[in-house]
Amino acid sequence: MNLSHWTAVLLISLNILLAACTAAQPEQPIPPAPATPDQTEPTPLPATPTGVKDNIVIGAILFQNDNFFETVALGMEETAEAAGADILFRFHEHNVDLETQWIKEFTEQGVDAIVISPRVEDGSVNAIQKAYESGIKIVCFNGCFTEEATDKYVSAVFETDQYDLGYQVGEYLAGWLAEREMDEPHVGILSCCDRREAGFRQALTDNDVAWSEEVNIEGYLAEPATAVGETILQNYPQVNILWAENEGGAIGAVNAVRRQNHAGELFVFGIDISPQLAQMLLAEDDILQAVGAQSPRLMGNLAVQAALNAVTTGQDAGYNHVPTAFYSRDDREAIETYLQTQ
Repeated sequence: MNLSHWTAVLLISLNILLAACTAAQPEQPIPPAPATPDQTEPTPLPATPTGVKDNIVIGAILFQNDNFFETVALGMEETAEAAGADILFRFHEHNVDLETQWIKEFTEQGVDAIVISPRVEDGSVNAIQKAYESGIKIVCFNGCFTEEATDKYVSAVFETDQYDLGYQVGEYLAGWLAEREMDEPHVGILSCCDRREAGFRQALTDNDVAWSEEVNIEGYLAEPATAVGETILQNYPQVNILWAENEGGAIGAVNAVRRQNHAGELFVFGIDISPQLAQMLLAEDDILQAVGAQSPRLMGNLAVQAALNAVTTGQDAGYNHVPTAFYSRDDREAIETYLQTQ
């Protein structure tokens, strides 16, 4: 199935959180316990046996149509095509009712597996229970349902360690500040993901960075985040570091610095990678310094492979953290290599 044939339904929802952050966000993030080996790297998945079941059909539900989810979908399609399986894509914009409707439709159609990133952990649990009871295998990516529902109904989970993603950027920033002998930076935050922010803060604490949080405003879609960034720069002129917690926030932060003519005075650190962010890292204006990045294509590969294995062998892959990447101006070659793969 070609990506151009995906069914994309775009609904605008107010007061939503970040797509690439997991479905459920704790109100007061707590650093996770040290990961065990099978949590830090995805469980190796054997190739799908041939001749076990013909015409495997997988329904995939993704809750935002952005670069992250499009790349996840690309990985899903690659793995499904290699196995000779059909995959049906459904995109929505943070709409739990639509998510529930599509689970019900996939259940009625009798798909073999549903691969899903739930918008919230308890929003479509009843529908997913009925899908499971109908014999459909369930695989989560980028987050999952409540712990109880996940234990009962889900064969595998693949997600990014969001806390670690924020931590690695905070740790890089600590070293960056030390190299430039920049004391007590004034930080403005474009927020959207509690766990990423918790990791970022803890890294600065662990590295004894004395910093001042001047302002923290939600901003995760590029255009609105640009306005947020400009508001921060206009009202908090002391800010010299912007920390953005996703792709849209990082793009918006860089755009704001450019529009306010603060290149060379104000620097951006962020989360996620995309061709646009990669170009910003390579730009001569020296605004965007570094980003921690998820591995969405690999996440899509692994999620669909786990679904195929669950259908054909009954094997459950369990819970897995998908490896992350890191890009900074210090490694231009890595950024250019990334762009060549897009």
